[in-house]
Amino acid sequence: MTHSRSGADPHADDYARDVLENMSEAFFLLDRGFRLVDVNRAAIALDGRAKEDLLGRTLWELAPGVEESELGEQFKWVMLNREAQTAVHHQSWDGGHSAWLESRIVPVQAGVAAFYRDVTKELAAQERLRETSRRLDAILGNTTMAVFLMDHQQQCVYANAAAEKLTGYAFEEMRGRPLHDVVHHTKPDGSHYPLADCPIDRAFPERAQMQGEEIFVAPDGSFYPVAFTASPLLDQSGAPAGTVIEARNIEQEKAKQVRFEVLNRTGQALAVELDLNRVVQIVTDAGVELSGAKFGAFFYNVINDDGESFLLYTLSGAEREQFDSFGHPRATEVFAPTFQGEGVVRSDDITKDPRYGNNSPHNGMPQGHLPVRSYLAVPVTSRSGEVIGGLFFAHPEPGIFGEEAEPLLLGLAGQAAIAIDNARLFEAAQRANQSLEQRVVERTRELEIANDALRQSQKMEAIGQLTGGIAHDFNNLLTVIRGSADVLRRDGLTEEKRRRYIDAISDTAERAARLTGQLLAFARRQALRPEVFDAGQRITSIAEMLRSVLGSRICLEIDARCSDCFVEADIAQFEAALVNMAVNARDAMDGEGELKIAIRREMEGESALVCVEVADTGHGIEPEKLNRIFEPFYTTKEVGKGTGLGLSQVYGFIKQSDGEIQVESRLGAGTIFRLLLLARDDRPSSSPQEHEMEPLPKGGRVLVVEDNADVRNFAVDLLQDLGFEAEVADCGHTALEKLSADSRFDVIFSDVVMPGMSGIELARSVRQNFPHMPIVLTSGYSHVLVDEGRHGFPLLHKPYSAEGVAKALFEAMSTVAHRPGAQT
Repeated sequence: MTHSRSGADPHADDYARDVLENMSEAFFLLDRGFRLVDVNRAAIALDGRAKEDLLGRTLWELAPGVEESELGEQFKWVMLNREAQTAVHHQSWDGGHSAWLESRIVPVQAGVAAFYRDVTKELAAQERLRETSRRLDAILGNTTMAVFLMDHQQQCVYANAAAEKLTGYAFEEMRGRPLHDVVHHTKPDGSHYPLADCPIDRAFPERAQMQGEEIFVAPDGSFYPVAFTASPLLDQSGAPAGTVIEARNIEQEKAKQVRFEVLNRTGQALAVELDLNRVVQIVTDAGVELSGAKFGAFFYNVINDDGESFLLYTLSGAEREQFDSFGHPRATEVFAPTFQGEGVVRSDDITKDPRYGNNSPHNGMPQGHLPVRSYLAVPVTSRSGEVIGGLFFAHPEPGIFGEEAEPLLLGLAGQAAIAIDNARLFEAAQRANQSLEQRVVERTRELEIANDALRQSQKMEAIGQLTGGIAHDFNNLLTVIRGSADVLRRDGLTEEKRRRYIDAISDTAERAARLTGQLLAFARRQALRPEVFDAGQRITSIAEMLRSVLGSRICLEIDARCSDCFVEADIAQFEAALVNMAVNARDAMDGEGELKIAIRREMEGESALVCVEVADTGHGIEPEKLNRIFEPFYTTKEVGKGTGLGLSQVYGFIKQSDGEIQVESRLGAGTIFRLLLLARDDRPSSSPQEHEMEPLPKGGRVLVVEDNADVRNFAVDLLQDLGFEAEVADCGHTALEKLSADSRFDVIFSDVVMPGMSGIELARSVRQNFPHMPIVLTSGYSHVLVDEGRHGFPLLHKPYSAEGVAKALFEAMSTVAHRPGAQT
């Protein structure tokens, strides 16, 4: 039997060639003279040249400049030393394209083989990751919120600069230690704080976010309050991997809260106290507590039964015996401003004040006087302007009273003045009962004045809030308009930039118009166009728009099954109200939750109502804020996240549509809004077919009636640009005179609110004397817009656009042209 030995696979070269040609990496082979002897498809695709244009040429010919580069040196080193090298380099080709390549240069028998691939996208992704990391470091490094990161063993692995400032410890002192052991180990009473009792630490094992207030310990052993949020970090399997802890010092907030409580408590006490001595004692004690003074005094003038004046005082933080041996304050340079009601006197160190120590016999504080360095004095002035006396506060250490103490004590002095006035009135009433009736009348008058002042103050506060909000939003809009206008004045602007700035002005004007519309809606002065419609059908029609507004993480459920839910209202405002409530709900749910909109017909007494209910699963509204949510510009959102006009638009629309709005809310459970509109039994009428619009005639003669010169000039320029011939009149009487002299006008364009004859009176006169003359009115006044449709003339709302003016004039001219008996 003959055995043959197996030889080499005759197809091995084909297999190798197939692998080279189909692998994703680019490949080329250089002989020992650096000439290209082989190349695969991936390399040809990257290079862009044909294979025959590459083979036989040296690497240095194919890639000029490479020979002397670092990459060229690597090719030479591999060829000489026969050891592989890896390189990342940027390559450009003659076709104008370039890429970052990762190359493996490998010695082979024939010379050198290079395997390389395009890593441009990978490098870009790595750079984006690094940039994101840099930005995150910048954010965390610059935020005022202290941020700590704990690992799976609850040991600190990161603390930002704010955390170092909050705790007083450098990150290196906290690294690798539980935060509890660093700043949370001791209670304010000095006892040990067990880790098991720490709510911050429980976030990790309980896999739940913890929030609240705790007391941290400073390096010097002092304590300070913080508000914290501890959030567990979970890995892909849901297991806790660490904790993020945010904290901030709330010492000042606590101090403000204490001050508020003192003022509130003092105000309540003074409101019912009529004993003069008790009044001034309450005020003095409160002043010491509010200011942080060591002691305080209240000096005031009283008149005895014989008409004699006595200077009495009340002390807090000191005994009367400590002052009995000293004379009362005189009107020296230090005390005079207080007793003369000139204002607050505050000194970090009164002994260094140039006004101090200039009066004999003591030339300063008398021997044995309480030590005074920090000094604060506030005059107490009655509503009549009489300086009743002064509040004086002191501390033996310098620099105790800051600027924030001044408004607090001025407020306290105001409360004291009212209380003292009340106490004096009460004492006077006790001394003179025979004139009680007259005094009661006077007191009643004073109270009425005070109530009027309070009502005026509340009114001004509301107006201030409203005008402040309007000013803020309009100043933002005017900034865009003015800035764009300034740029448009420059020479050399490209047409693209000029168009962009013109569009910015136009878009901003539209936003301003929408803002005034929302304000008018809240004031119930919006121009509504009520019509009967199927409310359920309208809700269904805007469902998809609402879903896009809410986002993918909010589940929208709509139950619009109601066969007889017909109402009469403005459809656009009805839909806008639903959108505003949906946006409000989205923000209340932080972009994730469930929103349900349902509609039903119900009876209330003898009235049939259509109820639209909008219910969310948000965080709810605090009870004390419920009565403010419909106020314009009132918002609980962050700066830049909302104007505070959404719900006020809903409120104004419902009230103007003779409806009601109800709201129920529970913290943590969500909010339900109910819109109640009168139900209609009649069905919506089909829209009449509009007559075919005739093409706008070229030109036309327009009489512009406008009392404001700027608006009048703008209207003329606009009409001329639209191809009209425009003449002007500054009032209704002048317009009638022009018409009497020459009635060959195609249309009249008139403002409504003008001195003397209004635009509506002019229109009625024109209709009576020139019955075939079309007239278009324009106004931005709220009462005119509300009355739209009652006067029987077309009305163009200000601000108007060029397109709006052209359309309004065209429709008016077309209407007259179609009117029976119209002149042609």
